Amino acid sequence: MYQQFFVLLMVNLVCSQDNVLDIAKQRGAMTLVKLLQDAELSSVLKGQGPFTLFAPTDKGFDALPADVLDKLSKDKALLKKVLSYHVVSGKILAKDLKNNELLDSLDNPEKLRINIYGQDVFATGRKVILPDNDASNGVVHMLNQVIYPVPTKNIVAEASTTPELSTLVYAVIRGNLQNTLTDGNFTVFAPNNAAFQKLPPGKLSDLLSNETALVSLLTYHVTEEVLYSGGLRDGQEVPTVEKSKLVISINGGVVKVGDSTVVQADVSVTNGVIHVIDTVLTPPN
Repeated sequence: MYQQFFVLLMVNLVCSQDNVLDIAKQRGAMTLVKLLQDAELSSVLKGQGPFTLFAPTDKGFDALPADVLDKLSKDKALLKKVLSYHVVSGKILAKDLKNNELLDSLDNPEKLRINIYGQDVFATGRKVILPDNDASNGVVHMLNQVIYPVPTKNIVAEASTTPELSTLVYAVIRGNLQNTLTDGNFTVFAPNNAAFQKLPPGKLSDLLSNETALVSLLTYHVTEEVLYSGGLRDGQEVPTVEKSKLVISINGGVVKVGDSTVVQADVSVTNGVIHVIDTVLTPPN
């Protein structure tokens, strides 16, 4: 009995001496640990802390496009920025995380966004698949994907730098909604230029000359919930700023919002998320 107690005590003692890097490596984040060393962040994370490390698995890094991995490997400043974004000061357990909470990352001033959908925790849209791995200087939450790119722009600024959303941006400005979409917490189902081109002849010009109708249509594409793909489910009804509801349908991995299809999901921004869609949605009224 005493021998078993001694063995258990020694195991706990050894585990308690493992820092966040050791724990991340043990849980399948060897690529992350190597890149942290390349970015000269290892010495920081071996320090007293405490730290909360959101650690993408090796599979998460493998899922990144080859050109992104190549870019990160050649640009140490960018690599350091991306990896620092995955680290938060303080030891924060999963039970203490709150929906829409913004956490100060080591990559100041960028903040890590927490969303909780049911029992699942997401960090800037990436799912926590193994939470609460205790370390001597903090805690490690394992992620299924790498958070990349780091969100640095709000909805309007991000859309303004996206050529395929130029018509939407013009409409937002004509509707005087740019200031509204700069702050707050939003999900925007953003019709691309091709979606606007599918409107009947003259429809877009009519909308642009009627601010009331334009605002009604645009706000029908916006919800005041931050809903990454992980927060969408088949049959879900999403209340919009316009006051009507959008119905989500998911079949075979294809996500539809009303009559539109999501063609690019989970574009992270500082005040929410953008999903690009292929059809302009018309409010029921």
